[in-house]
Amino acid sequence: MKRKILLLISILFTLTSCKTQEKKSYLDNDFIFTIEFYPSFIAPCRVVLQNDGTSKTATVDLFYSKEHLQYLTETETLKPQETDNLLVDDWYKAYYGDTIYFRHLEIIQILDCEFQKFVDNISKSDLSTQKSLEKEGILDGITIFFSFKTDTIDNRFSFRCPDPEDTTEFAVIKSIFNLLENSYKLETTNNYIEHLKGYFDFGLNVKHISNEPLEYRFYSHLSSNEADEFYRFMENLPRNQPIIFDFSNFGGMGTMFYDNFEELIEENPDVYWLVNDYTIKLANAIGVEPNRIFKNKDEILKAIKK
Repeated sequence: MKRKILLLISILFTLTSCKTQEKKSYLDNDFIFTIEFYPSFIAPCRVVLQNDGTSKTATVDLFYSKEHLQYLTETETLKPQETDNLLVDDWYKAYYGDTIYFRHLEIIQILDCEFQKFVDNISKSDLSTQKSLEKEGILDGITIFFSFKTDTIDNRFSFRCPDPEDTTEFAVIKSIFNLLENSYKLETTNNYIEHLKGYFDFGLNVKHISNEPLEYRFYSHLSSNEADEFYRFMENLPRNQPIIFDFSNFGGMGTMFYDNFEELIEENPDVYWLVNDYTIKLANAIGVEPNRIFKNKDEILKAIKK
């Protein structure tokens, strides 16, 4: 009897050990995963994901060429680095010259649960062997350069305009954004990441913020690619309760969408708009009443309560 019990315990221990080994990932080891995003019309950025065994962090920095410094209002916090420190190829290095200027945004402490989600989501790809994705004939868009390093691995690769049809590559991009969006704390980081996210086909660039009051945040841009999803979104909005549209980080849209907003505010006069100096022009062009346009969220909430 004792032998049977001991044998059963041994089998259970073996099965448990096997399961533990199956869950073991190369990402459980110490690593540095560096990602450099080069979008066509906004500043590039570098994200460094690091697992050093005791903590997991993401560092987010913007960087600029010397020519772009003249367009910046604040340059005191910029840190120069040699262009050779970039992951880019020779064409990009020639474009940026000898020196680039970094602006630090945020160091993010990643929770274990969020890191595990990242590991699970990125499982379609093996960063230690991932190959580059190259596409020809695309003038604008985005190129991303990567470096994945451990004690025994040093893999570099790049993606040119990955989309959902590029299953493996797009899973990498989506995993990175999911991790960042669930971890950063600062508004400046959020605003930049929202614009960067617009370079990828994640669907309609609208976030549901709250139910009481009902609030949606528009970010990046709205184009014909998202038209059908946008039309469904607008049709499903209630006509009998206050709605807040946050346009404070919205990059713009074509006039083809104005009619849908006009129809909504005709049927629901309690639509409030949070704007900036640019998007107030959009609200005016749509025909929003001045008493429904605000630059301060607290003022909107006061107006709703009246």
